Amino acid sequence: MVVVQPNIDPYNEKFSGDFQDQLNKMLALADTKIDSNTAYLLFPETALTDPDIWENNLQTNPSIQLIGDYLRKHPNLRLITGAGTAREYQKGDVIPESARKYTDADSYYDDYNTALQLDSSKKIQIYHKSKLVPGVEYTPSLLSKLAVHLGGTSGTLGTQKEPSVFYSAYSKTTIAPVICYESIYGAYLGEYVRKGAQLIFIITNDGWWQDTPGYRQHLCYGAMLASETRREIVQCANTGYSAIINEKGDILQRTNWWEPAVIKAALYPSNDLTFYALHGDYLGFYSCILCALLVAFLIIARIRSHFRPK
Repeated sequence: MVVVQPNIDPYNEKFSGDFQDQLNKMLALADTKIDSNTAYLLFPETALTDPDIWENNLQTNPSIQLIGDYLRKHPNLRLITGAGTAREYQKGDVIPESARKYTDADSYYDDYNTALQLDSSKKIQIYHKSKLVPGVEYTPSLLSKLAVHLGGTSGTLGTQKEPSVFYSAYSKTTIAPVICYESIYGAYLGEYVRKGAQLIFIITNDGWWQDTPGYRQHLCYGAMLASETRREIVQCANTGYSAIINEKGDILQRTNWWEPAVIKAALYPSNDLTFYALHGDYLGFYSCILCALLVAFLIIARIRSHFRPK
């Protein structure tokens, strides 16, 4: 597979620049590594910044059409990319709490932080980020005016109820699409594995951290997740660290901070199921209960000793 780190400044360029120029830049970077054996091409979180990516009619979107033209040149390639998408609700649809009302019409829509898988068959698979960042992507309605705006979509986003995996039309490989800091939720990632995910792809936009420990720590979570699930992990950042991590948590390749880069690697899908993938934070949960019981026992013992006749 090939991983593209475009290094587009999220504060001053990404959400205000020309979205087609940015997409062309990523495709040009991909061309430096792609060959006839490449099965997957990975772009980062919110790589597609076109403001009109409506899921009701994805095939007519200019960015999707440009990607379609590219994939026709590489018929065995699957592209997984981040995007900001929206869905307009039709008459009779259940309107979720996250939906936004049009200011000039009595209808609703949702905005999403999305991962898309596209291939030459024109079938588009969609995953909506479900573990949202508080204050940026999720804000209780009473605090909506205090939502933090960091470019792109802000406020409360739509989600899906449970994780879903991407399938391939050309092979039996299944991918877990993980968006940004969803990777810190190990038990949640275990659901992907139980649904058959053989590889884990993390797409992120760690440029928000700037040059702080944040993007370094995020990569460490990915390495820990690999060892927990025994899955090879690919992390693709807009900028930050993009990396290839083996099933033991070893970082085999890693880009530099704040540099455009392309990684190429061979991956090995796995069907192994670890105890952690099957049961999640089982040990941690019961350890907390045991700790609470021990503290309660000590408190009761202290109280009893205080009132015991001398």
